[in-house]
Amino acid sequence: MGGGEVKSQYRERKNQERLELALKASNEGIWDWDFTTGEIYYSNRVLMFLGYGLIGAPNIFAEPEDHVHPDDLREFERKLDRVVSRNGRLFALEPRIRTNGGEWKWFRVRAVAVRDQEGTVVRMVGSLIDISKRKFAERDLADERGLIDLVLDNVPVNVYFKDKESRFVRANVATAERMGAGTVAELIGKTDHEFFDPEHADAAREKELEIMATGVGQEEKLEHEIWEGGKDSWVLVTNKIWHGMEGEVRGTFGVTHDVTELMVTQGNLVRVAEQLQRVNQDISEERHLLRLVIDNIPMFVYFKDVNSRFVLVNKGMSDLVGVSTPDEVVGMHDRDFFTQDLFEASGGDERRIMETGQPVIKKLEKLSWKDQHVTWCLTSKFPWRGPEGDLLGTFGVSGDVTKLVETRNKLSEITEALAKQNEAMEDELRLAREIQQAAVPKSLPTVSRGGMKADFHHIYEPASDLAGDFLEVMPLGEPEEGKAGFLVCDVMGHGVRAALIVSMLRGLIEKQRDSAMEPGKFLTELNDGLSHLLERTGLTMFSTAFYGVVDLEAGEVRLSSAGHPSPLLKINGEVSVLKFDSGVTGPALGMLSGLPYGEQIISLDGLQGVWAFTDGVFEVQGADGEEFETDRMAKVLAQDLGGAELVSQVVKTAREFSVAGEFDDDVCLLGVEFFGEA
Repeated sequence: MGGGEVKSQYRERKNQERLELALKASNEGIWDWDFTTGEIYYSNRVLMFLGYGLIGAPNIFAEPEDHVHPDDLREFERKLDRVVSRNGRLFALEPRIRTNGGEWKWFRVRAVAVRDQEGTVVRMVGSLIDISKRKFAERDLADERGLIDLVLDNVPVNVYFKDKESRFVRANVATAERMGAGTVAELIGKTDHEFFDPEHADAAREKELEIMATGVGQEEKLEHEIWEGGKDSWVLVTNKIWHGMEGEVRGTFGVTHDVTELMVTQGNLVRVAEQLQRVNQDISEERHLLRLVIDNIPMFVYFKDVNSRFVLVNKGMSDLVGVSTPDEVVGMHDRDFFTQDLFEASGGDERRIMETGQPVIKKLEKLSWKDQHVTWCLTSKFPWRGPEGDLLGTFGVSGDVTKLVETRNKLSEITEALAKQNEAMEDELRLAREIQQAAVPKSLPTVSRGGMKADFHHIYEPASDLAGDFLEVMPLGEPEEGKAGFLVCDVMGHGVRAALIVSMLRGLIEKQRDSAMEPGKFLTELNDGLSHLLERTGLTMFSTAFYGVVDLEAGEVRLSSAGHPSPLLKINGEVSVLKFDSGVTGPALGMLSGLPYGEQIISLDGLQGVWAFTDGVFEVQGADGEEFETDRMAKVLAQDLGGAELVSQVVKTAREFSVAGEFDDDVCLLGVEFFGEA
């Protein structure tokens, strides 16, 4: 064996060791399916995940019906067919796969296809990692949200959300029943004007507009409601502003509790107290009328002497303190039933009433009993005078409001929890929004040289508040040289993690700007930089990317791809998908450092346009489940329209093709059109 061959084997062994270490650090395994032989290779990590030894592991991709969960099988086969039979680039999904031990586990599977000169798939190489813990956590989160909904639909309070037009957009069952809507679904979309008197509904609308304008809500405000038809009621209302995921005003949310019964009780208390005062003034009728009243009202009525001992009570009061008849209470004191802090506070009130002659009206009292249980009463107390005006003591009227107070406390807890949750979400999204804004281009440049001009146009429509797609166009060299680089990226997933990766990539783009004239080198350096950043942060993410350089001086466009869908080219009026030469493309950015990316040169002679895009455009599904695909995109791009109007027409046609008229994923489309002669 020669020295050169020994060195070659040594380098190969070192490269293999580096690859194994990188995979071990990312906790992912690698698989390689050779279509020409039908054989599949699994790394040790994949075998460990699936529970197989070095021998006997089946090809789960060739026979998915035997290994993929029935609920995931259709999507698995559809995406595999898109790569193998329909020129797709990236195979990516998260199915459940049965292990050798018979257990279903969740895996994240990613792969890219390797094709021969005719475009036929000869290999698929990808990664696989166990994400069961994350999936179970997501399931637990869904269960937790279900429990929250269960609580909201069973608490004796009304919880609801309204949009900026004061239309109900969400409510619990209690709210729907109280409004007389029957079900929550029948309540959605309606306003207060469909249930309340117009004057009351107008006032409620004005208050909600004020809350949305000022951001200042109201808490436990007592509100008199007048319903359509003349019925009236009373509620305690808490109303606050509702912010969306981007911090925008979405409307208002509120929590109310019906206290009509309490208001009726309060009215009864006042009327009874007034009646007792009139009876007290007529000495001849006092005893008879007093007993007649107090024994026949649903209140606790009592008279006390100047030492706060009971002189007379009604049947309701004797039942409250747990004795058989009202006469048994006579001569007793609050200390016989209640704790020291209560009877001292009650005695203090009664002394002040006798000293000042000023009554205590509708005081909410917490009754702490000797046996440790607690109740609540709404109490009014007055000075008790004899026929000659001499002070005899005090008399009082109380009503039990224990259930009302307990409900109000629960209402306060729910309101506080909702406010804290809303505040936490706003803080988290504020940072995410700042990062995301860096990914949205404000304007695109135009480059020209001599009689040749390159015009850039784009459409960017994120499907969620925090998206992972972004694009960039950057002039290169001096303005008169007519050179510019253009980039389209699709980061895995959505949300804050995707926004952070977008931020990392934009920083790397600026760092590697010196190599931006060479697409292959540029993507190689982006991949190395992102891979190292992800390794240090512990994130498992990746991003597909397409990068091109317009060089009007050289009369050419140079292109390279990192696992991204192939662009569409318009040459001499014909639009078709670009077929990259072997070795030009590489895997998605961030999967593994040290991988090479090539480039392909397209002459500007006859070239009218290049359009790069993310999969959110062509994967939208129609009524029959068929995808929009690039063939339909090509037909639209072949039309004789202006650049900006042309890319808008592609998105409009795809949206009309969609079942729901909307996109499920981010939409990012960047086009460059060429005018004049090179």
